[in-house]
Amino acid sequence: MTPFDTALKADLQTLQHTVEYEGQNFRERDADGNTLLHCAVRSGSLAKVAYLTDFLALDPLEANLSGITPLDLALQGGFDEIAAYLANKAGVDPARIIHNPVRRGFYPDPSWIRVGEDYYMVNSSFSFFPCIPISKSRDLVHWTTVGYAITNPDWARVARSEGGRGYWAPDISYDAVSKHYFITATYRGNEDDAEPRCQMVVSAERPEGPYGEPAWIHEDGIDPSILHDDDGRHYMLFNRSVRMAELTPDCRAMRGPARLIWGGDLKRKTEGPQLMKHDGYYYLLAAEGGTGAGHRISAARSKNVWGPYENCPYNPILRQDDACGYLQNCGHGKLLQAADGRWFLCFLCLRRNPDGTAPMGRETSIAEVTWTPDGWPVAAYGCRPRAVLNMPFSEEIPTLTPVGITRWKGEEWITQRALDTANFTVEKDALTLCGNGLDLCDRKMQGLLLVRQQERAFTAETALEIPAAGTAGLTCYYDEHSYLKFGVGPEGLVLEEYAGYEAVSRQTAPLPAGTSPVRLRVTATGGQRHFAIQDGTDWRTLWSIPEPHYLTSEGLQCGKRFTGAMVGLYVHGASAVRFTDWSAVWSCPEEKR
Repeated sequence: MTPFDTALKADLQTLQHTVEYEGQNFRERDADGNTLLHCAVRSGSLAKVAYLTDFLALDPLEANLSGITPLDLALQGGFDEIAAYLANKAGVDPARIIHNPVRRGFYPDPSWIRVGEDYYMVNSSFSFFPCIPISKSRDLVHWTTVGYAITNPDWARVARSEGGRGYWAPDISYDAVSKHYFITATYRGNEDDAEPRCQMVVSAERPEGPYGEPAWIHEDGIDPSILHDDDGRHYMLFNRSVRMAELTPDCRAMRGPARLIWGGDLKRKTEGPQLMKHDGYYYLLAAEGGTGAGHRISAARSKNVWGPYENCPYNPILRQDDACGYLQNCGHGKLLQAADGRWFLCFLCLRRNPDGTAPMGRETSIAEVTWTPDGWPVAAYGCRPRAVLNMPFSEEIPTLTPVGITRWKGEEWITQRALDTANFTVEKDALTLCGNGLDLCDRKMQGLLLVRQQERAFTAETALEIPAAGTAGLTCYYDEHSYLKFGVGPEGLVLEEYAGYEAVSRQTAPLPAGTSPVRLRVTATGGQRHFAIQDGTDWRTLWSIPEPHYLTSEGLQCGKRFTGAMVGLYVHGASAVRFTDWSAVWSCPEEKR
């Protein structure tokens, strides 16, 4: 009997004997990421749960690979005594707990700022358009996109960008002198561009914009951020360890050369620097270790903005050191003081499947921060990121409609590169999307609208009129090298998978008689994707395929793969196609009660 079977099926005495005499590895997890405590909760035995938490110190908030903690299991299973016991041990209120990530789907490289009692966040957009989403929240948990740093296609420079290029690692800041907000990011060009990397700066009078025409700072490096010092000077930081340059008063050019100010703590792939002033010190945060399993956040401080900087003795202040943990590759963060005086850290993470892939790509999580007696910021519950924490604020949050290319059906619609606005219209609750005859593998393709995939399990549906030529319908999309199309055309239904540089599978089926408009559905569940058409009042599944690994950063070696999976609408053909309906439902397993 395995230790997991013992925790689930055996009595307390047998479990005690296993723990105390058989010398097992009690940090081990099963294939789904469950700990012994998950199994004990499923058994319904408060005595076994108490034994494992009291004497093995197993964490009630340690999530499995679905994001479900032992406390979640107790709440979902109706084990009220166990739930109350675990909540008390963890110091959380079951009615107020929230789950990381707080910004789900492809929202990497976060930076944030407080404006009164409101909070604004920016994330990388790479080659997608509009560029650099700006999200707003009142509670640090519920975020809605309210604007973009670049909405003018002529300013965006992404028309010919390869997937994974474009805008990397933005930062948002406020200058009290000019009373302007600034967003900066690295513009990452293609390898054959004359300047593969430079820094972009835009400014606005409001955090959500509109932002003006970008300035381009021709300095190599990535992950720029800006410090507006209290003496009126401005500094831009970027990588190759941590370098810094003073900026002109309008922050649109450098006043002098960049200089190294900190080599990092780990001294390996130090990037994503953030600098702030607090209690007489300049505090510097940076991501280190690369964006894989070694990712972390390190801190340093100095009395002088140019250094030298002393390393934080508690480094790394955030790192996932459990290879089986729910939140992986955690790093690239920024500190923020909330309206009530508490401190928080936003950081990127990803949620891995058991096979090592992460369909949603890099997402955004938060952690509460405390200050040590000797004046260093550290994560409140240790450097390992927590999947669950108490809701920071309890006020009622108004529901907002996100901003995108269009607000059709209340979604945050984006596209790959820039969509010609003449190629889509919304009228009487229907969207007409025009193709230009090119397929999704062509960077000049028009006729693509996307939303970020937020969970592993989901259902997406659309209804559309049959195009006069080509095909149109639903797409599951990563980039021009990785997508599938489930569509309809004059010749019937088609499911086509594209990975690398070619179509790897194509299946067709006749269209049921009298089907107009056509309603299509994609369902992702249990490691499969199912493709169905509505036939009368019933749904008929046409095809089922294994979960496509090529729709993840890890599942295909082709180009820059730093983004995440999308779901949306496509038109392949020189046709104008009328879509009359759309819906997407994301299944969040840890919140099912």
